[in-house]
Amino acid sequence: MQLFNNKIIQTVLLGCGAMLMFSIISYMLFIHAFPKNAEEEARIKQFQSTWDKRAEYYRKHPHVVDGQ
Repeated sequence: MQLFNNKIIQTVLLGCGAMLMFSIISYMLFIHAFPKNAEEEARIKQFQSTWDKRAEYYRKHPHVVDGQ
């Protein structure tokens, strides 16, 4: 194809490919830097339940804060 013989198009495609590869490699390194910990996830879910209960309580019993 005549379009791919253009040096500017080749440069743009090479840049896009390099950026895509860099993004994929960075993403994979990011995933491995923060492994999923099942125990920590369970602890967070426990607190989420507490937060939900508090939110429901304050919806039913609104409090005045700072004289509002």
